[in-house]
Amino acid sequence: MKRGETRTSRVRIAGLALAATATMALAMPQAAQAELKRITIGTNAAGTLYNQIGTVVSTLLQKQTGLPTTARPFAGTSVYLPQLQRGEIDFGLNSALDASIAYLGQDEYKQPLTKVRGVMMLARAYYGFYAKASAGLTSVADLKGKPVVMSYRAIASFDKVNSAIIATAGLTEKDVSPVVVSGIPDTVRAIVENRVAAGATIIGIPALREADAAVSGGLQVLTLGPNEKEIEKLAGFDAATIKPGPAFVGVKAPLKVARFSVFLNTGTHVSADDVYKIVKTIHQNWETMRKEVPALRSIPANELAPVNFSHPYHEGAVRYFKEAGLWTPAHEARQQAVLKMENMAK
Repeated sequence: MKRGETRTSRVRIAGLALAATATMALAMPQAAQAELKRITIGTNAAGTLYNQIGTVVSTLLQKQTGLPTTARPFAGTSVYLPQLQRGEIDFGLNSALDASIAYLGQDEYKQPLTKVRGVMMLARAYYGFYAKASAGLTSVADLKGKPVVMSYRAIASFDKVNSAIIATAGLTEKDVSPVVVSGIPDTVRAIVENRVAAGATIIGIPALREADAAVSGGLQVLTLGPNEKEIEKLAGFDAATIKPGPAFVGVKAPLKVARFSVFLNTGTHVSADDVYKIVKTIHQNWETMRKEVPALRSIPANELAPVNFSHPYHEGAVRYFKEAGLWTPAHEARQQAVLKMENMAK
């Protein structure tokens, strides 16, 4: 589908979901914080990095807490962020950008999701456009005039990211033939089936490795253009060099791609005691988790609470970070500034 044909319907769907959130909030008293009896972690679809991380986290928490814990796959983060707001799921994995625009009620989020809270950062993920290697494309500049996946109906914030990536080469959506798909798995299929020339996703996910093995010549990740400032404008994003490695199919030489922070988030309905226990459990078992998911290896245990955040940390996370020596005056100043942004968004 062309992007213009689905933009209206996607906004309508997102608007209805958020309107339901607002209606429920007015009709019902605020849910009391109760001790968790089970833990549900929202992730993207199976085969994505979020699902891989969520599965490892859920396995750890079930083992350490004894609570039934599930990594629940959704079509995309835009689907389960409103559920965090409503208290329908307990935790979810999101990019810093997605959490920020949801918290402030920007773009597809027509009302601020002010009950969303950060728990901790779990990964810095590489993100970029990729194509079949046989197509001969090596840079995002080569996408001019070609059909390109630019929008995901279920991951609202990455429209901005995709536009920023092609902007590093001086391109806009008018310079390509933009295509809209549901989410990451649809992007992979569209490239394999030659329906589009390129699409973007987190580099190194299982779905890409499967696609690389399925197509003649494999895949090729496309390097950014020279204007990296377009990426740095986005919350939690920067440009980074990725090097060839077993986990990174399509990376045959060092090249520049986007990189972003992945947060474990929760809602204010989860108690401070429960969030404290979960942050403590993950932090104290971090080295074990890093062995299971390569993407986690980019962050040492003392960097799980970055100071450059755009949605507030949960009070239970703050309590643990203070206890562990990870919370500084700079964190506190930023926390108060972000909470003021919430009041402005209301």
